[in-house]
Amino acid sequence: MPITRDESIASLRLLVCMAKADGVLHDEERPLLEEAFGELELPAGVTLQWLLDEPADVYALLAELPSIEAREHAYAAVYALACADGDCSAPERALLVHIREALGIDVVRDVELAQAFAPRHQLVAPSGTPVLDAMAREAEARSATRKCAIVSALLGAFPFPGLSIATDLMIVGLQVGLARDIGQLWGHQLDYAQAKGILAGFGVGTGARIAVSNLLKVFPGWGSAFGAASAYASSHAVGRVMHGYFEAGRGLDAAELARRFKQAKAEGKQAYADDAENIEQRKRERGAELAALERRLEAAEIDASHFEREARRLAE
Repeated sequence: MPITRDESIASLRLLVCMAKADGVLHDEERPLLEEAFGELELPAGVTLQWLLDEPADVYALLAELPSIEAREHAYAAVYALACADGDCSAPERALLVHIREALGIDVVRDVELAQAFAPRHQLVAPSGTPVLDAMAREAEARSATRKCAIVSALLGAFPFPGLSIATDLMIVGLQVGLARDIGQLWGHQLDYAQAKGILAGFGVGTGARIAVSNLLKVFPGWGSAFGAASAYASSHAVGRVMHGYFEAGRGLDAAELARRFKQAKAEGKQAYADDAENIEQRKRERGAELAALERRLEAAEIDASHFEREARRLAE
């Protein structure tokens, strides 16, 4: 069930506290949070500037998270912000431990989250043949993008307790795979780390975005509808931006990619609306199978790679 309005605000402020773990919100961190928070329809009386700049007492914020669901999602979010990008600092680690202990989160959860965020550089993309005809290449890129967007929407529509972060990371994995697939259409071979780095340059898969996404799925008035629409739009945008990136000879800088991503994501929201009936039908037809698959993942009966393969199959 959704967490309360007060819990949602406290969770967002807790994210800012983690970003300021060393005492300051750095220049490179503020834009990431501004962009991530920018997707929010903030409650009355709450502004982006207030969230980022108002001094906050961590102890007081933790006391504003009475429900178990709010505590679990808040902790997963601050963990993502601190650790998703692989550079958790000593102050961040110390604050993370304090938050975990204060919220009564089992230390086993740290192990589970660490495994979820473990690097996946070992995944190797199969070698593909470049498509020389421009119209055929465009058609293949659009087809791959739509398939990725639909799978992402199905994953985003099921915010299972304990698996929200895992499914967010799987969506990122699908988007990285899409970037590599489109690169192959243009004759470029990217490994997982290279593709992920390009996407991170325009804000996809960053700790801030994953953290906020994890919270929005349980915010009042958001839930699974937000998860599905946002995941679809984001994957749609990744496909369109990466096609343009290779079309331009890989000469676009991060600022231009970010601008294009924002524009393409807005277009992706309309594309989701156009595809919504198809997605709902697939949810009805495959929802039970996908839920069973997620339960097997939670029980460690299958790994993330197996889950992704089966999720793709279910979406086809």
